[in-house]
Amino acid sequence: MKGQELLRRKIKGALIGIAYGDSFGMPVEMWSRKRIASVYGEIREHLPGNSDNFISKGFQAWEVTDDTVNTALVIQMLAGNRGRVDAREFLRLLKEWARSSSKSSAVIGPSTARAMELIDAGVPMEQTGLMGTTNGAAMKILPLGLLHDMAHLTEMVEDVRELCLPTHNTSSAVSGASAVAAAACYALHDGRDLDEMMRVSGKAAEMGTAYGNQIGAPSISARLELVRQYAACHTVTEVRDFLGDIIGAGLPIEESAVSAISYAFLSGGDPEACAVYAVNGGGDTDTVAAMACGICGALGGEEAFDRKIVGKIEERNDLSFEDLAEKLMAARSMRYGEKGKSG
Repeated sequence: MKGQELLRRKIKGALIGIAYGDSFGMPVEMWSRKRIASVYGEIREHLPGNSDNFISKGFQAWEVTDDTVNTALVIQMLAGNRGRVDAREFLRLLKEWARSSSKSSAVIGPSTARAMELIDAGVPMEQTGLMGTTNGAAMKILPLGLLHDMAHLTEMVEDVRELCLPTHNTSSAVSGASAVAAAACYALHDGRDLDEMMRVSGKAAEMGTAYGNQIGAPSISARLELVRQYAACHTVTEVRDFLGDIIGAGLPIEESAVSAISYAFLSGGDPEACAVYAVNGGGDTDTVAAMACGICGALGGEEAFDRKIVGKIEERNDLSFEDLAEKLMAARSMRYGEKGKSG
């Protein structure tokens, strides 16, 4: 398979993975591990939203949430801006979607919602995200990892900072989003050395701490290294318990970004196993699984997914992963020319 075609199939795989994990985790968003186990035993397939979950109530099986929507909007922004990040244009697209979606109020995160209100009130965009520390910074960030090559890691982190500016302008948010983007970038280009993927993510996380409002928060790079070392001498079950009980997978980015990258690492890049691990781990299940399975999709390409399930996700959400992949490929080409286009 030629380099250009392989790149396209891996980018498409990453985009499928985001929606796959998003819809897999949707029914139990923000539930604890214990509650998921008591209601479902173990979730191993795509299910409709749970009637007792105020977030997912009313969602159908294979339906995605704002994680996939935001990702598609980032791609739209990049494709319309010659592969460059324009945070103001992204917010315009997000507001447009929010006005037309009956479910946006239930799924738009607190940091993003607060920033949008402040911007509407006339607060400068440089100030609206100074307290944004949630995983909203990372849930939409994979397209930036897929836009760049490993040689562009510094430029990628700068792009992450630009996209985070209006909603998550903090050192922890930029750090976590940079780590997730770097994992996707490594997965797309440099093979299946997942130990190295963890190290690259940690490096990008450390780079990201230089940006934004400098707040006190746990080190994301240190947490990634802790997971990598723990996994070297413990079973998969023990590592899953460690992630669920010690690292966490809630809204704080130092929890969910670390867990997402770690689940991709723990699953060996298998998106189906990764979804099971991430969703049954509890917390912000749709966002964590979306990031984790997106990384897996970048590793394995579109072939890593059951085509029937992919078709159901596309039909349920009026999505075309082929179209999204082509838009992102075009953005890469406009950003870097033929060299960037071919990876």
